[in-house]
Amino acid sequence: MSRLVISTFYFFLMVKLCSSICLHDSVQGDTHVVSPPVVEHTSSIFRRSTTWAPQRPLRVTPWFLPGESALLTPSQNTQLQSAMKEVTKIISNMLSVHRSEEPLLLNRDMNKYCRSVWGDPSLLKCGSGDISYLGERCLDVVIPDSHLRGYEVWPMNGTEPDHVTPDGTGVPNTDFLLYVRVAQTEKCASQPSVVAYASYCQLDHSGRPIAGVIVFCPKRLRDGVLQHQHIVQVCLHEILHALGFSSSLFEHWIDCSFSAAGHMCSSRSRVTNTDERGQLRIYTPNVMQKMGEHLGVGSVGAPLENQERPTSSHWEARIMQGSILTASLSPPHLTSLDPITLAAFQDMGWYGVNTSMNNHLVWGKGAGVSFGLPSTCQERLLGFFCKDSDIGCHHLHLDKGNCSTDAFMDGCHIYKPLLHGGECWLQQERHGSEEIYHPQSRCFFSNLTK
Repeated sequence: MSRLVISTFYFFLMVKLCSSICLHDSVQGDTHVVSPPVVEHTSSIFRRSTTWAPQRPLRVTPWFLPGESALLTPSQNTQLQSAMKEVTKIISNMLSVHRSEEPLLLNRDMNKYCRSVWGDPSLLKCGSGDISYLGERCLDVVIPDSHLRGYEVWPMNGTEPDHVTPDGTGVPNTDFLLYVRVAQTEKCASQPSVVAYASYCQLDHSGRPIAGVIVFCPKRLRDGVLQHQHIVQVCLHEILHALGFSSSLFEHWIDCSFSAAGHMCSSRSRVTNTDERGQLRIYTPNVMQKMGEHLGVGSVGAPLENQERPTSSHWEARIMQGSILTASLSPPHLTSLDPITLAAFQDMGWYGVNTSMNNHLVWGKGAGVSFGLPSTCQERLLGFFCKDSDIGCHHLHLDKGNCSTDAFMDGCHIYKPLLHGGECWLQQERHGSEEIYHPQSRCFFSNLTK
């Protein structure tokens, strides 16, 4: 491998331009979430659907807001729409649900449109409408009335409502409605490394998200650095949060495993817990099995990022490098939809999961339960970690790498791919170099000299 020199300034400049940091937890905290009216239950066991139906591919419908496309060029808009189309296809192949064949209608928040309620606790009626009610929002998006259920205002002793707002027409052929916004928001301006962020804003009776929003920062789309697969990767990462991999939804995950048809479900008692080393992990059956298989040990919880408090919506970077759901994404060719992430979606209880879609996670494979701890990562364990600031090979051997760390690595160092000229697999002429760059080329250590 040739000796490569890259200046510190240039290296961090390229990191700033090309990396993507996720803001989901802070964004979700700012999002008002609406659920259907709660009916009193005497048991934690409930029906997932009123009539059993086989699970069918999840239909995600992107709803592009009119007018905001003006922030991008026609080719950039085409690129964004193409990426969204590819991501919805990936999700449809990955997840399935018990569908409703009716158009999707979102709920209204009674606390907003109603000033007072009366009636039986299981069937509350609005007794006085709020004249200041202006409709519903999803993050910063105004939800069209045509997407919303109607509402009524009833007199205390009357048999007919005083006011009726009818149901909208709904969105046909949809299981999850995703509002797509392009806007240079305050979050975009304050976080130059952010390409997009997303949140969910509506849940169904089982707690499954049925609507959300994704915001794209136009400056990142316009700067010319991001290619199609970068945008696809960021879209997929953010939509997976909105579909359920969110710390604010962990308490909503349900267990449908004791019903043969997955028809009767119960609340999970607890999804996360802290291990003896203080690492917060997800302890659900499929996640524990897949994490244990990956590390070559018995069942073990999968670790959540400890740099995001109190509970992160990302896997711990030291242990899950290359997963689609770490807080800082690697380049697309080094990132995969891993089996542990798919196991988490199985354990949510809302979805059927096509587990054949996963790509094997190489980082830490068979390395044991102590892999990736700050106390062990200095040992160059199985060649995954490194020391100092030398040049080496990324662990997948597709790229040359620089031994470095970041805010999520707790001082551990890994070979991060060079962001300029380090792609061994990218066929091109390199004048003055005796190296061969080809789709089958790989990075390796050698002491051979000419």
